[in-house]
Amino acid sequence: MDQIDLKILEALQQNARISFSELGRTINMTQPAVSERVRKLEERGVIDAYRTIVSPEKLGKTVTAFVLVQTNDCGRLTAFGHQSEDVVEMYQLSGQFNFMLKVQTSSMSSLQDFLSRCSQYGFTTTMTVLSTPLAFKGISAESP
Repeated sequence: MDQIDLKILEALQQNARISFSELGRTINMTQPAVSERVRKLEERGVIDAYRTIVSPEKLGKTVTAFVLVQTNDCGRLTAFGHQSEDVVEMYQLSGQFNFMLKVQTSSMSSLQDFLSRCSQYGFTTTMTVLSTPLAFKGISAESP
């Protein structure tokens, strides 16, 4: 991966809908050359997916929390995370807690309901988000 690939990735992280022509103008390459580089990045798995970022608040999900879980039943907790519409991300961790769940709900009451359901899988501790000064940074085009 070279500096051109990193610049392509940086631009796509800012706007995944940018045309290859516009991307080529941004990094001083032809549209076919940009298209080929993006295709190779996709084939190598560097570009994993393209997604739409939805505003949780616009969908009524005004409460975001991180729930740390200490469990002896990782399989059941993982299944619970997959089936719960409140869980938007889930990480398995090392250390005191096995998992961290990012939860988005419509109210503190719905968060409390979620925590009641989640607590059957183990000990939980919850951190409620007050603000999000940096939601997504992405990678930099600087050398790794």
